[in-house]
Amino acid sequence: MEENEQGWYSDTGTGQAQQNSSLEPVTWSASEFVSHQKTTVWYIGLGAASAVITLVVFAVTRNILSAIVVAAAFMALGVLAARKPETKSFEISTDGVRVGAQGYPYSMFKSYSIVEDGAINCIWLRPLKRFMPTVAMYYGAEDEERIIMMLDNFLPQEDRQHDIVDRLSRRIRF
Repeated sequence: MEENEQGWYSDTGTGQAQQNSSLEPVTWSASEFVSHQKTTVWYIGLGAASAVITLVVFAVTRNILSAIVVAAAFMALGVLAARKPETKSFEISTDGVRVGAQGYPYSMFKSYSIVEDGAINCIWLRPLKRFMPTVAMYYGAEDEERIIMMLDNFLPQEDRQHDIVDRLSRRIRF
């Protein structure tokens, strides 16, 4: 697959997009992820967990480099936790899905799932490639029907729940 000048990856095969070219694109803007308010206590807890786990790693391995890597990973986690979400534009059309400036053809995905993430729902596009991350698209309730109707033309819907990492990150309000 090659990226064209509009940011879409071209698909060399003839697909459903050509069959359904009369469908109107669905566009909306939303936050790129759900942001949880983190207090000073949250960051103190992260620092305490970092210190304890770093000391345990050093005690077990007796390797200062391993302890430094663990501490650096916790520092990176703290920086990521402080990051505020951007508002992104989303588009679902007969060509594929666009998130911001990045376009993806439907041939890159196996299925889609609707996942509740607190008060807001999210579409997860499950990639065919093993190491490609899941594409997440948050949306307002008013757009749900149009989004699902468009995606149903190109991808099968699959029931999917939060995995253990997602549940843990929600639990610690990451």
